Amino acid sequence: MFRFFLKLVLLSAVLSTVCLACECIGVERPCEHLRSDAAFVGRVTETVSVKHPMEKNSWTQGYSMRFVVETPLLGNLEPEVVIETGNGGGDCGTPLPPGSKFLIFAYKEKDGKLWTGMCSGNQKLSGSLDDEQTIRQYQELVKKGSASIFGHIFHTIPGWQGDEVRNDVQPQPYQGMVLRAESLSFTTSTKTKSDGSYEFSELPASKYRIIPEIPKSLDFSHEYEDNYQASLTNGQCANINFLLQPNTRIRGHLTLPAGMESKTIEVVAIPTHLTRLNQFSGKWDFTDEKDRFDLWPLPPGDYYVGVNINSSPKPDAPFPPTYYPGVTNQKDASVLSVGLGEIKELELPVREIAKPRTVHFVATGLDGRPMKAIYIQLEDLRHPGDAGSYVNVDLDDNGGGSLIVYAGYSYHLHGSHWVSYGNDWCSKPVLINAGTEPVEVRFVMDHKEANCQIDEIDGLRK
Repeated sequence: MFRFFLKLVLLSAVLSTVCLACECIGVERPCEHLRSDAAFVGRVTETVSVKHPMEKNSWTQGYSMRFVVETPLLGNLEPEVVIETGNGGGDCGTPLPPGSKFLIFAYKEKDGKLWTGMCSGNQKLSGSLDDEQTIRQYQELVKKGSASIFGHIFHTIPGWQGDEVRNDVQPQPYQGMVLRAESLSFTTSTKTKSDGSYEFSELPASKYRIIPEIPKSLDFSHEYEDNYQASLTNGQCANINFLLQPNTRIRGHLTLPAGMESKTIEVVAIPTHLTRLNQFSGKWDFTDEKDRFDLWPLPPGDYYVGVNINSSPKPDAPFPPTYYPGVTNQKDASVLSVGLGEIKELELPVREIAKPRTVHFVATGLDGRPMKAIYIQLEDLRHPGDAGSYVNVDLDDNGGGSLIVYAGYSYHLHGSHWVSYGNDWCSKPVLINAGTEPVEVRFVMDHKEANCQIDEIDGLRK
């Protein structure tokens, strides 16, 4: 629904400013705002509170705003138009006061309605000379018979900071790299300047893909290919950036236990120097439809590679910790050494499935009554303070329910219940000792917190 604030742009930390309340990505040129479905100058005549439908039987608070269109710029607009928006603040909504005049950019969603928000580029107008120049600028852009694409190419070197891969070196501009802008009927090329910048101007209206001709020793993220494409028409432009890093990686194929269908599984590389792990430690990737994974970018070094080696088994990956080349004990694991720019290819078999274990429980609320639902975080006590997975459980009339843990592991189960904004009912952690038999426990909500943080409840936060 809120497409205008979910838009991602590479290198936003380097090249853009951010509105932290709703994470707006700044733009460099006015023509970027024209990548909308409607643009106009209009006056707000009505702003009313509404409930916007979301999923089945759910909605979110927002507003509908009615405008009189004074100067249409983009889109087939009627003399009056209704624009939807969110509630304001964290959802990037922008309810506007009746009587005020605005330059509005709006986007058409699947429901056919037009939406706008804080991050859309809207401007309040007062009738000044600057306002008139801004409107003329957009009118001239729309009349143009061409589009443009611009951006930067930077390169950096990754390193380990704690248990995460971060840039060891401030991104530097990459000069002299050739890029191609390709559409179905048109191709052109250019080179980056000394500051890493490039630009394609006077492009015919079309959908373009930007392709940098990078050396084999480097690569960039291919997770979101749409970041490097843009459909453009008259006056529109797109800012497309690339961050290059050394082609140091571990990739391969995951083989699941016999009889198990392919599924998306997280594979992780843990540097051997890390000793205190949690479920976010290391460099991870999910297997694709062919059960392949690609761990990149990686700093050169020595790694353990495996499944659940930094977390406990969970329903979508019910396996004991399994290290390359397919063993469940770290002492038997092979260490993979990867040099700068080196690519290691491997086969990783997972041979065992962890045995599930049922926990039956009863939950009592802070009011002393049986609870109707409970949120439970599972803290694997091999990694204190780390909630590797969680479940939401609907309970019976007596507050009873059940969940699955895995045999051979000790857990703290943290129960809580959201009551109202800023208040949770919280229980003391329930200890599940390692074993194989079903167990019966009780959750008793005994205090209220803004957030039931497990490290605070366990006394781990100093």
